[in-house]
Amino acid sequence: MPNKTIYVRDEDISLFEEAERLGGDSLSSVIAEALRRFVATKRAEQQGMKEYNLTVGVLRSQGADDTRKVRFVGRLLAEAEVLTGQTSSRDDRGTDYRIYQTQGGKILVWWKNWTRWERENDTADYAVLDQLPGYDDEISGKVHGEHLPPGTLPGSLLQEAAEALGRELVEWVE
Repeated sequence: MPNKTIYVRDEDISLFEEAERLGGDSLSSVIAEALRRFVATKRAEQQGMKEYNLTVGVLRSQGADDTRKVRFVGRLLAEAEVLTGQTSSRDDRGTDYRIYQTQGGKILVWWKNWTRWERENDTADYAVLDQLPGYDDEISGKVHGEHLPPGTLPGSLLQEAAEALGRELVEWVE
């Protein structure tokens, strides 16, 4: 097995000793694991990817939120806001959409149904898909409960995501 020499600064010796103690196996395996993560992160950054943390669940207007975090490495392909309110400007309710491509090549669709009305809750949810959905494909979320799935996604959002992937999204008619 080949050898590599690592020179450690005096101020980092206690860190290496603790890593070796916590690693249980060997310091070499701890360093290799850290290097694998480092290389994967740097490769992802070179491809325009970064780590995202999304909140999903119920964001209550009153009382405690019922949320959780979803974390992944990927890149944002497209985002849109659709206003659905009842005022003349329609900006009292809406849905924010984001479409990501994960490091593993999956498509992650995240949406947040929001309201500016008191006593109404905002909800956020997501779906992971093998490929970009089509115009008529229904999407359903991962978080269950009072979350409403977005149904179909806005066409302009899908177009923008397809373009970011270097694809063309069209409906073929014979």
